[in-house]
Amino acid sequence: MSVARTANGFTLIELLVVIAILSLLMSLLVPSLSAAKEMARAAKVHAELYGLGLALEMYGMDQGSKYPPVRVNCNSDLREHWCQLPVELAAGGYVPKGPPDGGLAAAVEDEFNPGHTYKYAAPGPGLLNGGPGYDHEMWVPDDFPQCHSATGRYYSDVKTTPVKWAVWSLGPQPKSAKSQSPYTPLSWQTWYTRTHDTGVLVRFATREGLIQKSP
Repeated sequence: MSVARTANGFTLIELLVVIAILSLLMSLLVPSLSAAKEMARAAKVHAELYGLGLALEMYGMDQGSKYPPVRVNCNSDLREHWCQLPVELAAGGYVPKGPPDGGLAAAVEDEFNPGHTYKYAAPGPGLLNGGPGYDHEMWVPDDFPQCHSATGRYYSDVKTTPVKWAVWSLGPQPKSAKSQSPYTPLSWQTWYTRTHDTGVLVRFATREGLIQKSP
């Protein structure tokens, strides 16, 4: 008994085989396309962090080697915006200003964390809930600036710290353990290093003025 063919000459079995092959090809291509998209977004993040690093250095030169204070809030409406980009950069024209009703000082959103700016931190005086009297500490590995050591210490004194500032993205999974680690952003163990990974993408400056970035 012969199998009936469709009008275009294909049998039902042949059509099912073609559909199965196409499904298999799609299952192989989708992860590759997803990885390529993530790599493109990571490249964009590194480019924007580079621009923010230049803005911070220009600010520092204009302000006698002083950098903006770090802002941390305990209020429920601002808690998620910890260490957001400083309003001083936007007010001075170093970065675009955020919308007046958007709650963001600078119009530079984290590519991986919409609704939030990239993060900024620097050892030294900071603002807690908008008020002074708070010294911001940054964990710095013992082998800084290589940042591979598992041991380190916290710095808050601008005269002794080996790092001037850091700007970073929380990465593809902003709420991951690596992105929220107390050793973020200067420990390589918290860095995003490959596609479909967690961790942060960071750019930082040494006391000598050398600007480096994570992979």
